[in-house]
Amino acid sequence: MARKLSSFPGDGSDKQRRYPWSAWTDGGVWEIRRGVDYDVATENMRVNLHMKADALLRKVRTHKARDQAGEGLVFQFLPNEEIEAVHMAMTENPDGARNAMNQLYADALEIYERARSEVTIERSDGRRQKYAANRYKQQIDKGRDENGLVPAVARIVRRPTLGFGHLEEAGRSDLMLENLVLDAGKPYHRFFSAKTIETARDRMQRFEDEA
Repeated sequence: MARKLSSFPGDGSDKQRRYPWSAWTDGGVWEIRRGVDYDVATENMRVNLHMKADALLRKVRTHKARDQAGEGLVFQFLPNEEIEAVHMAMTENPDGARNAMNQLYADALEIYERARSEVTIERSDGRRQKYAANRYKQQIDKGRDENGLVPAVARIVRRPTLGFGHLEEAGRSDLMLENLVLDAGKPYHRFFSAKTIETARDRMQRFEDEA
């Protein structure tokens, strides 16, 4: 009897496997097996896990497993310092933590709105247009909706974006997100890790030195 195959024989052997990162990064302890869950060398898969953790600004611990069935990895993605700080604040003072998050979102959104109305960038045809940092807004909106606004801001700061370059070119350091991270007078300042604050300070210092 005829049957429908999921793929043509041979197809996919040279293609990169798609990993279910949304599940694997849920904080649980996972075990994956070579040949079933991944095809690359186990050490390469371990590198993939650490690269994903770095991209998410999280930590991951791994352990190589080997038995008669083959080899694999046991791993667990863990919250970073910023996530842990917010969770602790939510436990100790929920109203204060929520107010701080609301203030952070309002301040981050103000940057977007002001940049959109006050900054212009050059188009490929040489003309200029209003700068709308749509990707930036999507990230802070998603961070707010998923209760991960501090990590979202930290990720933007710790991974320089094209938007920083636009503001740098326009000489608008006042609209850079790094200012929010560095403002010790803000109620959310305490949630940012020393690494994020150091990155923000170094970038702003380089901008001032080059101005």
